[in-house]
Amino acid sequence: MWGAVVGGFAVEFLDEGLRDFIPVIVPGASGEVQLIGFGVILTLVMIFLPGGLHQAFRVVTGLRAPRSGSIPSAPASEEGIDPDQGKISTNLTSQGPPESVGEGALLVREGRPAPGTTLLEVKALTKRYGGVVAVDSVNFDVAAGEIMALIGPNGAGKTTCFNMISGVTAPSDGSVVLSGERIDGRKPHVFARHRATRTFQNLQVFGSTTVLGNVMVGRHLRSRVGLLRGMLGFAARTEERAIVAAAREVIDLVGLAEDTDRPAADLPFGRQRLMEVARALATEPDLLLLDEPMAGLSGSERRELAGLLRRLRAGGMAIVLVEHDVEAVLALADRVAVLDDGVLIALGRPDEIRTDPAVLAAYLGVEDDDPEAAAAVRDLAAEDAEGAR
Repeated sequence: MWGAVVGGFAVEFLDEGLRDFIPVIVPGASGEVQLIGFGVILTLVMIFLPGGLHQAFRVVTGLRAPRSGSIPSAPASEEGIDPDQGKISTNLTSQGPPESVGEGALLVREGRPAPGTTLLEVKALTKRYGGVVAVDSVNFDVAAGEIMALIGPNGAGKTTCFNMISGVTAPSDGSVVLSGERIDGRKPHVFARHRATRTFQNLQVFGSTTVLGNVMVGRHLRSRVGLLRGMLGFAARTEERAIVAAAREVIDLVGLAEDTDRPAADLPFGRQRLMEVARALATEPDLLLLDEPMAGLSGSERRELAGLLRRLRAGGMAIVLVEHDVEAVLALADRVAVLDDGVLIALGRPDEIRTDPAVLAAYLGVEDDDPEAAAAVRDLAAEDAEGAR
């Protein structure tokens, strides 16, 4: 906040100073020449001092950013404070630091619905764009402590479903019930307020800040210091230390500790994906929607992410993921929903989906001499449409 105020005065003083200084160097210079000089100086600042006055202060005072793997300690009075009381707990893991947890549960939150409790109910969800039906009467539910996968060919309507659930797009028909409250057609902040969050198929990264800064954005959702107290500094520094510690811990969970203080724009595509997952986890959600989280990851990173999701499930979190790696999904998910041309054609356990004729037809195509697969597609589509009425 204060950086913007000080920067505004600095820019104004620079402008006034150049008006007096440039005519001394270039006699008769005015207007356009002064503007060019102003632009050259600002360009040099952006190239050599992208952190602005804060970076200049660090350079002058000799301060350095903390090591990427370190977690700053907070006073004992800050540990374990309920977010509803104005502070944020820094103890995100249930059994100590990540390296000591093993295969135990992660991010267990007091007050989270018990495993098996239905968190999300999608009923007859439909989206029309003119005469095109992108999603047609889709029905499913997701329980706490469950990994649910949403798969299907390209253009099947998976991301559109996510957008309607999270409030990015309003549905044409149907309902979305989250934690007992109907939220369809409402804004994304309502979705987030119910302790739900998502990642995006197309990366949404703040490239001008670091990995830590990106994850802190997510963690600030659970902050309680308001604008006025934040400007005046009352309680803001204490809460900010807790936010930094919590963000660093989540970054470590996804394996990005060495990149903590690295500019987000400099990360490879796959590690930016992991950063988005970390930012989502920093909100301490009960429901996590992941849109193609494994895209761009190496084989080892995929295995580590799958292990992380299993441990989050063990902590009671509900997870819904859209993913094109079908084998990885079938090995990870508890249940799988399959969309084809906007229609839910299958819903069940991975072993059932693997041999379902309609699913095979959707992915492999229906041959003229395969009446069983063709009939299965027609029957399931008709049953789904009838059940939505």
